[in-house]
Amino acid sequence: MIRQMRSADIPAAMRLKHAAGWNQTPADWQRLLRLEPEGCFVAETDGIVAGSTTAVRYGSEMAWLGMVLVLPKYRRQGIARALVRHALEWLDLRGTSTCGLDATSMGIQLYEQVGFTSAGPIERWERPPESDLVSDGQTSGRCVGTLSTALEGIDREACNYDRSRLLRDLCMDPAVTAVICPEGFSFGRPGSSAWFVGPCVAKSAQAAAAVLRGLLEERQAQRVFWDFLPSNKAARELAAELGFRPVRRLERMMLRGGESPSLHSHSEQVYATAGFEFG
Repeated sequence: MIRQMRSADIPAAMRLKHAAGWNQTPADWQRLLRLEPEGCFVAETDGIVAGSTTAVRYGSEMAWLGMVLVLPKYRRQGIARALVRHALEWLDLRGTSTCGLDATSMGIQLYEQVGFTSAGPIERWERPPESDLVSDGQTSGRCVGTLSTALEGIDREACNYDRSRLLRDLCMDPAVTAVICPEGFSFGRPGSSAWFVGPCVAKSAQAAAAVLRGLLEERQAQRVFWDFLPSNKAARELAAELGFRPVRRLERMMLRGGESPSLHSHSEQVYATAGFEFG
């Protein structure tokens, strides 16, 4: 049985996450439920939450599919396929024109079978604890209560869809750190196995370096993850300079039949994505 996820399901959802070895926390599940309470689903089998998926809409232009998880005991029974189809039907009824996701190697074949096609790789880079980091001091804020309309506009231009609900939710979370400058911003938040950088959007490589250095300057003692599209060469160079190394590669995929927003975006201004579950 597939049904909408509830807050009471978060402990079961964390068991799904732990079984896959992913980095999300209960706060990440709560954020997904706040952003899209009707778009988060679980599959129950024998009274057990055996699988999950989430669909977050960014206006009518874009949706993001994430958290497709199935307990090992229940894999290869069609649960993931049923969850993905259910979420896509839900999005279709709401007129969402395009859907994307970041696929592990285990999931690519399933996503291709339901209509997704590759748009290129996305990489996760990691910096181990106690790496040296030199800060230039060019930071202007932390734990901001809101982003300016100008910074929200920079994000919209970079992505070509409206992520303002996600950005505002991050701004209001006391566990999230934000560093801003006039031409960009970067967020960071706790993860279950590593602190996570993202999203980060900036008009220039100089602005990106300023906010990212500011975000990371107090995280030398922590393991840190940073996800970005390898087509952004400036992000790759900055990550290497700051002591990060590639550890994981996923495939970014888009649902066929919808035009990818990236065709009209400024993806070179996206220096860190918001996470595999948010895009």
